[in-house]
Amino acid sequence: MKIKELIESLSEKQKRTVLRCMERCDLINPEEDIDISFDKNLEQFLKLIRNPIRFQILKMLRDRELCVCLISQALNQDQTLISHHLRALKELNLVTEKREGKLKFYRANIEEIEKYLKMLEENF
Repeated sequence: MKIKELIESLSEKQKRTVLRCMERCDLINPEEDIDISFDKNLEQFLKLIRNPIRFQILKMLRDRELCVCLISQALNQDQTLISHHLRALKELNLVTEKREGKLKFYRANIEEIEKYLKMLEENF
C-alpha cells in the first residue's frame, strides 16, 4: 500500500496535519510502498518464544539434552506444564526428541532456530 493511499484514508484534520508536515520537512515520500506482509511461520515462532517458560526451555536445551523431569525441576514447574510447552516447541521443530528407555530427552534444534532468526532479520 502506498503512503498516499494511507493519507487519503485519514480524517480531514489528520490529512491536513500530515500534508503540512510533508510540505515542511520532506520526510515522507507519498509514492513509497509500505510492506506489512508477515510470514505466518515467523509469527508462530515469535508467539512461542515470547513465553518465558518456552524461552527458558530453549535456552536450557541449547547445549545439552535434558528430560522433562530435569527441566521441570530446574524451572520449578509441573512436569505436565513442561510437557505441554515442549509439545508446542516440537510442533515448530524447535526441539528434537530422543527416547532412552522410558525417558525422552530433548535438545534445541539450533539450525531451525537460526532459520527463524534469519527470517526475522530479513523482515526488519
